[in-house]
Order: sequence, then structure tokens, then C-alpha cells
Amino acid sequence: MPEVTLEWLNKQAKQLVKKHWNLNEIPTITIDLERKDLNWTTAVGYYCNDIKTIAFNSEVNKRRTEREIKRTLLHELCHWYLHTTGQKFRDSDERFAREMIRVGLGQRYNRDEQAVLAAKEAWKSKNDERFEIIEKNSDETITFRLKHRRKDQDDFEKDLAQVLIRMHNDRVKQNEDYSILPGDVAQMMVKWYGYKLEPIAACGIVLSRNDGWGGGEVGGRDDIISVLEELGIDTEEAEMKLLELDEEELYTASEIE
Repeated sequence: MPEVTLEWLNKQAKQLVKKHWNLNEIPTITIDLERKDLNWTTAVGYYCNDIKTIAFNSEVNKRRTEREIKRTLLHELCHWYLHTTGQKFRDSDERFAREMIRVGLGQRYNRDEQAVLAAKEAWKSKNDERFEIIEKNSDETITFRLKHRRKDQDDFEKDLAQVLIRMHNDRVKQNEDYSILPGDVAQMMVKWYGYKLEPIAACGIVLSRNDGWGGGEVGGRDDIISVLEELGIDTEEAEMKLLELDEEELYTASEIE
């Protein structure tokens, strides 16, 4: 096993930070930092948040492979990244556990009770998480629902941006005049970035008034009548079934309040 040097650790840190957070700066990394609060009989690496430094021990390093040390480094970098960006960064925090999942270290958390619980909650939240690409045309609304075992919302948005750029540029390079459909974009998210596409809903109905250009609410009586018409209810029948709002009574009530 070759000696693990500071130069090697810094090189690995630069690659990991660039890959996972697209940053150029890295924290201070040290070997054999003399501090009474570092217990090297149980730990393989530390993030000292008071000095924003990652610490390793040369004797511990000798017993481990480069791959193991690199994974420990990434674990400590997660602490550093979350701490320096003002987020919850301790092993007992679900936010930290979610970041571990995102970078591919979902199983490498400390085994104390709180850390295990945080990891359990993070995995549950991740398994329930979905991303959506929505197509709205004159006939229907179609939702393409995607999931990814590691990536979060920021990753999804970056991946979607890259897919749109690449698809457009491919169309221009091939000198082809075809439409880019949301469903095709979803398929490329699957092909290029490893997302999984879930079954498409059989029906999608827009309930927000003005096709979503308002505040998102369902709207008033006229908006509801429009939706009922889309659901197959005759306009006259909808008019009969929906109560009229007495504006005079409403005005009087507002004056009393």
C-alpha cells in the first residue's frame, strides 16, 4: 500500500469537490493533527468544523486502502460542504444523510442511533421523491414522472438544462426541422442520466384558472364551469348545479367584519 500523502489527499479532494458540487475550492486537509478531541481508536477521519479542516491519521491510513480513504474523504467533504453553505451538516441530520445518498455514499454513516435514524428517514424521503416534466397541449395535459436513486432537485434541473441544450444542438447540427417533445426529453433523461420513467397517468386535468397563469387556485364559478365542461358535464347542467354567489350579501358581510 503506497503512502497516503497530503498531496494525494488534496488532489483527490479537488476532483471530488468539482465532480459533486462543481466547486474549485477545497477545505484544509491535514494528517496527524494534534487535538485532544480526536479519538483515532474509533475514527478514520474527522471534519473539525471550528477550523473547517479535514483530519486524517497516518497510522490509521496505513491499515486502509486508497479506495477506503477516498470514500472517507468524500464523507468528510459532505460535512464541510454543508457546513460552509449554512446547512445542517452533522451525522445525526437528515440533510447530511441525503447528501450522502446524493454523492453515492448512502451506507457510509456513523452507526450511532441518531445517525442511523437520520439515514432511515433520508432513504424514505428519497424513495418517495419524484421529478416531473409536463406537456400541455390543446387536448390534454401529460405528466412524465421521473425518479433517480441518488440525484436531488438541483441535479435534476441541471440535467434537464443539459438535455435541452444537447437536443437542440443535435437538431441544428443535423439540419433537421423536427419538434422537441417533452416525452422525448424525458426519454433522454433516462438514457443519458440514469433516471427511471414511471408509467404515465391516464388523464391529466388542469384545475388552476387561466391555465395556471394566475395564482394557482382553482378559481371562481366560471372557471369551475369550464373544468366541468371538460369533464363531460353540459354547460346548462353545470350552471344549474353551481350556486350563484350573492355579491350584495358578500359586500354586507365584509362590511360587518
